[in-house]
Amino acid sequence: MADFGISAGQFVAVVWDKSSPVEALKGLVDKLQMLTGNEGHVSVENINQLLQSAHKESSFDIILSGLVPGSTTLHSAEILAEIARILRPGGCLFLKEPVETAVDNNSKVKTASKLCSALTLSGLVEVKELQREPLTPEEVRSVREHLGHESDNLLFVQITGKKPNFEVGSSRQLKLFITKKSSPSVKPAVDPAAAKLWTLSANDMEDDSMHLWPCRRTGKREVKGTDELPTQVSLWKLLPGRCLPVCQLPLPWDASLQTWGKGASER
Repeated sequence: MADFGISAGQFVAVVWDKSSPVEALKGLVDKLQMLTGNEGHVSVENINQLLQSAHKESSFDIILSGLVPGSTTLHSAEILAEIARILRPGGCLFLKEPVETAVDNNSKVKTASKLCSALTLSGLVEVKELQREPLTPEEVRSVREHLGHESDNLLFVQITGKKPNFEVGSSRQLKLFITKKSSPSVKPAVDPAAAKLWTLSANDMEDDSMHLWPCRRTGKREVKGTDELPTQVSLWKLLPGRCLPVCQLPLPWDASLQTWGKGASER
């Protein structure tokens, strides 16, 4: 018999059913007790009573199910979920079950791939098939008698699965490192005098007689409409027979604004 990695001090559960021969069950338990020693413990559970057992979650290091010689145990989704619950984080399940080699959707006997999928859905990881072996004539009769299933395409498959290194359904607070957003930049205060300078009243814009001309100051003389780079803008009001200056507005200096120079057409 394989030792399944069982060592002294571990807690092991053996799951059996009505197809398990009593003497074979007793022999398996005796061997397991020798492996676990006085500090360990071996529990024996009937598969039909497992859901009503009083085992707390994370009770066993290793669970063996269907491994009693001569057993023809089938594992439902509920049984597999219960096994996953009472396994300790990092604990292993070793399972043996008769499977069909041909797909039959009406059969209660699963294929090997469906059995592996069932273990995965129960919450186990690292699920893998260990070995396959044919049924003996006695085991074929046991399948017919206890499962009511008859087929020429049956094999025994042994599969193992591991519980993740955390309790199923456990929670843990995550530390989130969130960068604090910088406060929006504060807009500079507006100089009231500048705001007043750049503001036109309704009276100033009462008709189409208001015009802006770029100007360039030469000494004390202002040249209006010059082709050279303007240094300010003058606001003029056209009156009958004359042109009255209203105000002068200085232009900011920016090299990127130098698009109006000699040889360039006015837009």
